[in-house]
Amino acid sequence: MSLTNSQNSQNSQNSQNSQNSQAAAQQDMLIARAVDIAREGIIDARPPAPYTPEPKGLPPVKRLRRIEFDFAQSILMAEMLETLTVKPEPHKNPATEMEVLASTGGIANPKPKPIFTLNLPTVKDFQTEIDLLMGYATLRGERLPEISVQTQELVAFFASILPIAPARTRMVQYLLALGLDLATVVVQRLKIGFDAPRPNTLSQQVQPMLPTPLHASYPSGHATQAFTLAALLEILTREDEGRPIAFSPHSQLLAMAARIATNRTVMGVHFPSDSAAGAFLGITLARWIAVRAGVEHQDCPSLNFNARLWGKTAPGGSRDFYLARLCKVLEGDPCLHIGAPVTGPVSGLMKAVWDEARAEWSERWS
Repeated sequence: MSLTNSQNSQNSQNSQNSQNSQAAAQQDMLIARAVDIAREGIIDARPPAPYTPEPKGLPPVKRLRRIEFDFAQSILMAEMLETLTVKPEPHKNPATEMEVLASTGGIANPKPKPIFTLNLPTVKDFQTEIDLLMGYATLRGERLPEISVQTQELVAFFASILPIAPARTRMVQYLLALGLDLATVVVQRLKIGFDAPRPNTLSQQVQPMLPTPLHASYPSGHATQAFTLAALLEILTREDEGRPIAFSPHSQLLAMAARIATNRTVMGVHFPSDSAAGAFLGITLARWIAVRAGVEHQDCPSLNFNARLWGKTAPGGSRDFYLARLCKVLEGDPCLHIGAPVTGPVSGLMKAVWDEARAEWSERWS
């Protein structure tokens, strides 16, 4: 399709969307007027008798079910952000190292500890990865449909793996939306601190297949979101609740997260090391959500990712990102220091949401 035809097609679609919106607005006005007319036809002329309903002490999680989804998400986000802070390296702009701190003692006595620390790759590291991007560009034609969809939608790709239809798993959907939003908030704070270049800043031959986002490259937001979702679902659906989840290259959830992350490199807007940093961050955020929900036998070890050492022990010293490499590094590697587990205060609301989500998962066969 030529550029002109493509623009005409888009204009036609925009026109259709506008017409649909106008039709919906007219329908809403018609309903409102009809309801008002009906009311005038049935109300008494006499003043109504006083009516005072008795308040019911519903648990917060039940109140959450009764309100708009977006507002419910705002409440859960507030619960999570009570305990998280992003700390840039002092007196350094742009930053070369940043921390995500978690409050371990609650609001009154936060006692912050790092749950995730990462540094910025050097420009030479990024330049080394340009060759990898050029190789991935050969996959653009076959991956265009999923890459295009993934610019706006990620949950559907995980819902294709697990039976988590929204109509049956409202609380699971709350957790997934929370994971997406929390990942966005944290990763964007890191991005603006590091201010890392996009690939097309370092090479005119990258030529991304879709418009390059305006925000900085490192870490990858898509990788952060995808691995937050995958790790959350791994924890939520684990069969053995007596031990933390293990990271296996055979996991379909993790494989999907890695593919989503890699697609951003195929697209030409991310370096592989962006995805590595995002993956470790996403895993950490999922673990911290579980900690705040009081999930037993699922800790949140502190991770310190040295991006400059990424790939040093890989075959050929490659800085490429792929799931088997990620899992290998999580078993032990100089680029990733795995510290002691960080604990934090349990949120009663988060625990109730998690327990109901777990119950929804247990009823998936009915």
